[in-house]
Amino acid sequence: MKNINFRITVIFLLISLVLVGCTPPAAPELESETHEPASASDLLEEEFLSQPTRFTIQADDDLQPSLIGLYDALYPGEIPGFVASGGDLIATRLEPAFDGRPYVPSWFLPGSALIPQDENPDVRDFIDFALSPDGQQILIELGELPSVVTLKDQAGNALKIQQPVRRVISAYGPSTAIVYSINAGDRLVAASYLGARDPQGAAAMERIDPRFTTLVGDDYFSQSEFNLEQAATLEPDLVIGGARSGWADSVSQLGIQVFLMEAETPDQLKEAMLLVGQLFGPHAHAQAQAWVAYFDWVIENTTIDTAHLTQPERVRVLFTGTEPLRVASGAMYQTDIIQAAGGISVSAELSGYWNDINLEQVAIWDPDVIIVPPYGGASVSAITDSLEWQILPAVQAEKVYRMPKLVVPWDTPAPDSVLGIIWMAGRLNPGLTSLDCGEEAAYFYNTFYNYTISGDEIAAICTIE
Repeated sequence: MKNINFRITVIFLLISLVLVGCTPPAAPELESETHEPASASDLLEEEFLSQPTRFTIQADDDLQPSLIGLYDALYPGEIPGFVASGGDLIATRLEPAFDGRPYVPSWFLPGSALIPQDENPDVRDFIDFALSPDGQQILIELGELPSVVTLKDQAGNALKIQQPVRRVISAYGPSTAIVYSINAGDRLVAASYLGARDPQGAAAMERIDPRFTTLVGDDYFSQSEFNLEQAATLEPDLVIGGARSGWADSVSQLGIQVFLMEAETPDQLKEAMLLVGQLFGPHAHAQAQAWVAYFDWVIENTTIDTAHLTQPERVRVLFTGTEPLRVASGAMYQTDIIQAAGGISVSAELSGYWNDINLEQVAIWDPDVIIVPPYGGASVSAITDSLEWQILPAVQAEKVYRMPKLVVPWDTPAPDSVLGIIWMAGRLNPGLTSLDCGEEAAYFYNTFYNYTISGDEIAAICTIE
């Protein structure tokens, strides 16, 4: 800490000397035949001016010490070039504005962002460093960020999390998706993944994160299983798991902190996003806030689009599970998606989680649309090719659809589910919805996964199956 502050003081002195040296020199006395030896200030100024400038920084005065500390840590012995205007990088205090489709700048301090002005690769490297655990550590030593974050997880446990969090095991599929969506996927050392067991999901996940094949840890870490020996070899700072996991106490006894989340409703998912965001620093927290704002904006839009529909006009939906006669209860997240999309879940009165029913009950419900999930071997053909199911008007009308996914299924309580609402609203009420699945998928994956989704991928997941 003292060493960093000393180096910053020296750099400030050098910059001050340069500013002083910018005043016009006095005219030399022609008659003088002697020369004064160069002063220490002259030598320092000369050394400063000889330093290469990787890029210029336009920064608020109170942010300059933090930027100098980060710059010196990334480029030892070099001095940043501050300018009053026209910098390659702008560092400024901003009021976060999370509405609609939020743009998320690089928040290196709470309320302070780094905004690149050109394609200089050194600027990008500096921003990446400022947001990284190493950058966070510098800011902690400067007193700009806290060394400990105190919060309560969704199982009610009060935790003091040492900062920065560098090595994380995510033993719960939804939490893995959250970690990626707040731009903290580089902190993972192992994870359980949703939707990545099939070849298509695994291939997509590897495109999103080339480290995927070395990180996937479903054989060791899940909601029901946790391999303590494997975890010990990975030396995690933190484990994130589901609130119903039975192994949390065993892991805690090893001295590893465990954060538990419970995201079975939209409100719980939003809370989980904000809590997990706080674990990884200012930028991650801002990403989480942006996702919550985007989720609320999508809900608002679909609600407005379908507000004029009466109850009899609303589409009645049956959401099935891994088997055609296994259906989602009213307590499940799938029911929330249906309602947000302007539909009615015919099985909403059921309690618990997945319920096994018979075809007679389905016929009594007489759904207008049937949705099958993109996991567990479920398929549209298991229903449409069945002679028994042909008694249903929905089957006869070919209104049996498969919920999409790129990796994470869009019906699960994870960040990607916001796209599930958009897709389902379009399927249930074609022509009424204002949000386009393709446009929103492109925005979502670019903003929350830092992944540029291709046109072919969008076409594959946004079309009716």
